Amino acid sequence: MFHRLKYLTNEAFRTILRHKGVASMSIVIMSLALLMLAVFLLATDNLLKVIGQAQQEMKVYVYLDDSVDADGIQKLHHELLSGPEVESVVFIPRDEALAEFRTRLTEEDAEMLNALQTNPLPNSFWMTLKGEHRDHATLVNVAGRISQIAGVEEVRYGKDFIDKFSRIIRGIYYVDIVVGFIVILSAIFIISNAVRLTVISRKRNIEILKLVGATNRFITVPFIIEGAFQGGVAAVFSLLLLFALTVASRRVVPELTFFSAEKSGIYLITCVVIGSLGSFAALRRYLKV
Repeated sequence: MFHRLKYLTNEAFRTILRHKGVASMSIVIMSLALLMLAVFLLATDNLLKVIGQAQQEMKVYVYLDDSVDADGIQKLHHELLSGPEVESVVFIPRDEALAEFRTRLTEEDAEMLNALQTNPLPNSFWMTLKGEHRDHATLVNVAGRISQIAGVEEVRYGKDFIDKFSRIIRGIYYVDIVVGFIVILSAIFIISNAVRLTVISRKRNIEILKLVGATNRFITVPFIIEGAFQGGVAAVFSLLLLFALTVASRRVVPELTFFSAEKSGIYLITCVVIGSLGSFAALRRYLKV
């Protein structure tokens, strides 16, 4: 079995060397098709990172009743921190909150605060949830539970913003699925037609092999190996082109990032599979001799 696979693999690479022109043309076409797929995936990857960074900023603000004393604040701090979704709880004294508020005002508005006899801002806690719990449903549940605790006057988590943000994320995912499906189908179609150039150039050889009794598997395996190789080479070229585009685009969007090594590896393997499928799809019609 091993020797047979080795023979078929060697035959595939000998064929590529014998038909360098057609193979090169197929790789160029495949590279451009895969570049379209890579651009879409990179845009999606960067968009998800932006969404993730926005989710990192999601906090729950717990405002306390003025009647809560120092011991009550300490008990509330431990109670809030005991929640399974909670990552950290920071206490913000009312004086510190007023000082922070003052820094955000213009000089004229800040002077108006001096006329106040008392500090109108309450003591509060800023709660940060764990990464896997920073979603709309969890925020609503946590806010509802905390609002029932004695000594808590109000709980805010930017409900309107979170609602809109959740709808935007859902919309992005839906669009992503539809566009991704179309792009992947387009890439497979283009690659299948590119590989067909190689198959057509050897149509007579395939017919002869069939007439002398060669099995479909014997004929197909070298083509699949060849398609996988061309898909891998095309993936490398498309990644190099994409990296150049990314570097150039950073002049306009400095935050743009490239694929990690792990994601690049997954992309490379995916392209090898797509190349194999494209080769098999292009070959099927010629096996019915």
